[in-house]
Amino acid sequence: MTQITLNIPDEELTFFMKLIEKFNYETVINDFSVSEEMKNLLDHRRVTSKSEDFIPWTEAKKQLIFKSKK
Repeated sequence: MTQITLNIPDEELTFFMKLIEKFNYETVINDFSVSEEMKNLLDHRRVTSKSEDFIPWTEAKKQLIFKSKK
């Protein structure tokens, strides 16, 4: 089976849905929830973060340590 992911502009969605009604398709919604506690923590981190504390991704990924599976 081949799986295809499409990004459909909102204004074209109705047309597209009518078109694919003729085919067998499955709608997948990537849905996740974030608790109020998590939202508050992220908001706090955004407000209190300082740009001088940021580490460029090229440097940050050097600091990652991966454990090998045995």
